[in-house]
Amino acid sequence: MTTLKNQLRRQALQAGFSAIGVAKCEPVDEEWVRSYGEWLQQGYAAGMEYLHNYPDLRSDAALLLPGARSVISLALNYYHAAEGSAEASLAMYAHGDDYHEVARAMMRPLTELLAAHGYGARICVDTAPVRERYWALKSGVAFAGRNGLAIVPEVGSFCFLCEIITDAPLEPDEPLGYQCRGCDRCVKACPGNAIMEGGRVDARRCHSYLSIEHRGEMPEGTELRMLYGCDVCQKVCPHNKDIPETTIKEFHLREGLRHLTIGEVEMMTQEQFSTLCRHSAVKRAKLAGLQRNLRYLRKPSS
Repeated sequence: MTTLKNQLRRQALQAGFSAIGVAKCEPVDEEWVRSYGEWLQQGYAAGMEYLHNYPDLRSDAALLLPGARSVISLALNYYHAAEGSAEASLAMYAHGDDYHEVARAMMRPLTELLAAHGYGARICVDTAPVRERYWALKSGVAFAGRNGLAIVPEVGSFCFLCEIITDAPLEPDEPLGYQCRGCDRCVKACPGNAIMEGGRVDARRCHSYLSIEHRGEMPEGTELRMLYGCDVCQKVCPHNKDIPETTIKEFHLREGLRHLTIGEVEMMTQEQFSTLCRHSAVKRAKLAGLQRNLRYLRKPSS
């Protein structure tokens, strides 16, 4: 089984994944389950009602694949130096193609390799009720940041996390000994003061949530830094200094977003939006969401 694990690792890294690790597929630690339940009860999930669904699956990934024995966690770097539009900026993860589609296509050869050895597998890319950060930490792919993000050593937090649940009995990796530096730069820089103790985030004040997931008007006094999403806590993080750029061309900045203006967004039709955001994660906010966000963008003079 060590040979299969090495083959998976080699193939994943050659395909462009930044890190890969394995954890035993077993119920999530009780402390994580309790903490998540408290987070939900206190209303920190805001309007994301779907996060209350499937508590059994979130607590036991084995329920997603009968006979599951291992969880393969993968990190996919999307960082690049291009800043994009100065006045209608989008979070970096949305500069390129939809990561759900890109990551899934990159993971299929891994499941095919498992199938060739007689094992079943299920791909999870931020759609199934799986605790991505938990498994990234458990498998030694990343460590937890003060802002709640998973930080991959020497790669940083500008990474997508995805998993393969399999019935292959792969040897587990050890969690990392690394820790967040605790500088609190992310806490101080967060424009919504959303980062709390214990790496938890209050979505009701998080600009990423407000500009993407939230429906309706913003809370009074909201001044967005970006048209879509928010990268502030990542940009100030020392773990993201001098990190490598992604080798995945699909994640590079789309030409249509490079000089996007507020005026263009304001006058954009649904047809133009659909063309601009084809195979893009920006579709999540919809055109109405982007045009609403315009009213809350912080003025340049402030």
